Amino acid sequence: MNDFAASITFDQLVGDPYPIFARLRREAPVVLLPKLGLWMVTRWDDVRQVLSAGESFTSAFPSMATQIFGERSVLKVEGDAHAELRAAVDTRFAPERIERATTLTREAALPYAGGLGGRDELMSGYFEPAASVALARFIGLPDVDTDALMRWARDLTAGMSNFTADPAVHERAMATAAEIRRTIEPCVRKTADRPDGSVLSQLLHSGCPPDTVRSAEHVVPTFIEILSAFLEPAAGAGLTLLALLQHPAQMRAVREDPRLIRKAVHETLRWLSPNGALSRRATKDVLLAGQMIPAGATVMAVIASASRDESVFTDPDTFDINRDPFPNLGLGYSRHACLAAPVVGAIIGALLDVLIEQHPRLSLDPGRPHDLHGWKFRVLTNLHVRIGDPARGS
Repeated sequence: MNDFAASITFDQLVGDPYPIFARLRREAPVVLLPKLGLWMVTRWDDVRQVLSAGESFTSAFPSMATQIFGERSVLKVEGDAHAELRAAVDTRFAPERIERATTLTREAALPYAGGLGGRDELMSGYFEPAASVALARFIGLPDVDTDALMRWARDLTAGMSNFTADPAVHERAMATAAEIRRTIEPCVRKTADRPDGSVLSQLLHSGCPPDTVRSAEHVVPTFIEILSAFLEPAAGAGLTLLALLQHPAQMRAVREDPRLIRKAVHETLRWLSPNGALSRRATKDVLLAGQMIPAGATVMAVIASASRDESVFTDPDTFDINRDPFPNLGLGYSRHACLAAPVVGAIIGALLDVLIEQHPRLSLDPGRPHDLHGWKFRVLTNLHVRIGDPARGS
């Protein structure tokens, strides 16, 4: 066993995982971390192998996510069951929906951007509520309180990344999932009888024979899973802005040419992805990079590490929005890539477009540092900025 891997703790990964990932890529790219009870895979080719080889690595296994969402969510089933659920909502998140997602996001973001001034905190004051309102309208839940949507996403995400098995965190996530079920139950009954084209309606009806509908038990786990991701566009937008503000020359380039925002988002999803790792279970003994992973082992495909693999990316630790286009894994890969991948980038871009249009002189507030932590999910808890006065160019 690699001595360095044997020493790695949860707390070390939470602080700044990137130096740990870099050393693992050099010394032990596929390795058991005994203090976490899982195998970690850190190189680009091996991560893609784990995420694409469904016969060897499955997402369908008992986990914290299956306890919270239920066992039939789209990301925790395989084969025909996965294909059926994914096909039911693919059209709602297809590239053709980008224009609508952009419009809804701009409409949701403008009031929040207009309320900023002086010295402000952007995660809770702008990115998270604006993204939540936009997504609620996009999927067909416009009447749910925005604070509830944000709380749901936080509780569910915490429950999914509860590696220390904190019972309070788990109980809160379970209670939140139960609250969501109670809240959407009337919507399920209504849309089961009268399809309305919403995401929930599509899950219930799409692909079913005439006069039939899927049961709530069949579709609600996937819907809760979608709600758990409500803050991911906000996280992507916050991290992109943080990266730009830490690189003033690139921020100036974006101000001068807003079209570069899309490139900045793409580079951030590589350099500082909100989704750091995806879990799988080995279905059999698997030889990977010279290491035998035993059947039944939990395997973490570390997207954040693969996206800084020196064998794939030149100067990978450098943030560079002018980097040559290259696929990245920030929104997943292969059959379980993010359901909303085509529209997530558009939502992130629209959040940033509105903010920079309204407040082009943003800068980091040196007196109030940001809080960034986590490895499976890289969480930007706060982002304090000075808004500046556009009229004075300050």
